[in-house]
Amino acid sequence: MKKLNFNEMVVLNPLQTRYQLFSSRVLVPRYVATSDGIYRANIGKRMKAFTGVFGTVIGIAVLAFIALFGMFMVYFGLSTSFSYPIYWIPTLIGVGITVGSVFGIIKLIKIGKRFGKNINDIEGELVVPWSQVKTIVVMNTRQENVANRPSSILNIIAPTYKQIGDWHVLTVDGREIVIPFVDDPYNKLNYVKNRFNLNL
Repeated sequence: MKKLNFNEMVVLNPLQTRYQLFSSRVLVPRYVATSDGIYRANIGKRMKAFTGVFGTVIGIAVLAFIALFGMFMVYFGLSTSFSYPIYWIPTLIGVGITVGSVFGIIKLIKIGKRFGKNINDIEGELVVPWSQVKTIVVMNTRQENVANRPSSILNIIAPTYKQIGDWHVLTVDGREIVIPFVDDPYNKLNYVKNRFNLNL
């Protein structure tokens, strides 16, 4: 596994819409092209970091709501505790809830920062180096609706089409590696050739 830099790679088959997050397209490996070859990206680690950051944000929001509830209890208890000493109990409980929530928010921020460091890291496993690639053939091109509007009805009424195809990477030893769902496959192939100075 090699750590990949986002500035030095070209993602070959990204997800096109947020709706594909809930389809079988999620199970297709993501491939990236770099200066030394084609890699299969390990997005599981990145998704784990994203889930961790998302979970900490939700946790902070919940704890902030609980802290506000604790402050309300303190306010209610202090406003009536001078008349009725029994209301010191909700005041003390409110102070405990507020202090505990603030402590929890501080801890979650630290955890979120730790997850946030890993969210931009991506690792990849080398599938084929450029020295082993004989040629790349684009096959199975088709038009797919990649409209990404909030309403799925609008996406059907006014679709936005994009050309999607499969790269068939033929190696010098006779293997064939299929990279499915490459968006704009012909232009992306030309871009990769020009960017990495390839003679395929």
